[in-house]
Amino acid sequence: MTIPSPLQETLEQFKVEYTVQHDTPREGAATGHFNTQLLSEFLPWGEDGCFVLATTGIVELEYATIQKAVAVFDAVCRGTIELTGKDRLDCINRLCTQQVIDMKPGESRLSFMTSRKGAVIADVITHVLADRILLDLDSTVIEQVIDHMNSYIVMEDVKIQDSTDTTHWLWLLGPESKNHIPCEGNSFQLPKDFLGVEGFAIALTSSTVVEVWEKIVENGARPIGWYALNMARVEQSAPLFMIDFDSHNLPHETSLIPSRVRFDKGCYLGQEIVARMESLGKPKQRLVQLRMQGDNLPISGAQLWEDETGSGTPIGVVTSSAISPLRGGIPSVIAMVSKKNAVVGSTIYTYVGEELLGTKIEELSSLQKEETT
Repeated sequence: MTIPSPLQETLEQFKVEYTVQHDTPREGAATGHFNTQLLSEFLPWGEDGCFVLATTGIVELEYATIQKAVAVFDAVCRGTIELTGKDRLDCINRLCTQQVIDMKPGESRLSFMTSRKGAVIADVITHVLADRILLDLDSTVIEQVIDHMNSYIVMEDVKIQDSTDTTHWLWLLGPESKNHIPCEGNSFQLPKDFLGVEGFAIALTSSTVVEVWEKIVENGARPIGWYALNMARVEQSAPLFMIDFDSHNLPHETSLIPSRVRFDKGCYLGQEIVARMESLGKPKQRLVQLRMQGDNLPISGAQLWEDETGSGTPIGVVTSSAISPLRGGIPSVIAMVSKKNAVVGSTIYTYVGEELLGTKIEELSSLQKEETT
């Protein structure tokens, strides 16, 4: 069950002052400008009643803040599993695809937690503290992951606890984020491959979140919502668990192997399947980037077709899409496409409204990677 944000009421009352300037005076008007206040909007996350901030009113300003300054996002969509005991690092190392046994306090790494059959159970950020480990993951899969971990712990000295109701995450995002890290809580640098933007995750006790958030905002950080954050991460081709892929997918289908999987580490659950797929096989489908022509934006869930007839069996689906300001307004699109058709440079088709349009397949890559190739 997801936990309501302790910031919910504060965010509901947050207002952005917005000045509208008129170039030509209107008859009967005392001035050529007036002020208005924009109210926050919210979106449901998952099926258990959790709500994330969608926007404080001006998505474009929030997006610009991510790119140029410092933004603060209420990450109520993240849950926390706390591991204590002397075998805690060894325990998580044997259950995930990343090498974490050598991690030091203050470090964070991305990994998949996989089943015996090699399927993704969760996309996890492992944060290490001196006396415990915090597993930072989508709040909707907390119970499932805890049950999974407990089923593979026998004699190890490790205690697993759901700390979602007592630990709350704030994300500071943007090039100036390191200058706004609060003294309270535990701060970790977010792996760049997670959202495609630089930033920090701040773990706070739920009772201190409102006070710390207010200090951060007073010091110059702009509150942002999911609309702006989603725009930034999609244009950097950063797939997100439970949006672009889920527990039905294998790691190789996500196109995130370089940032989540180490092939030179010791044994872990599902390793044989993951290693075999790397050396011998190809996934039946995988995430790719679509290069749209013009400013036509397909919606998430739009089906993909092999040819311009738009008939037969769909070969894939759009999982995320957003307008990309850094690409000159051309839409950025992430899609899951079948193995046969996921050929870089080939053209596939999707409907935008009633119009069937062609789009080129490209590998998932951030703008930074594109600029260096």
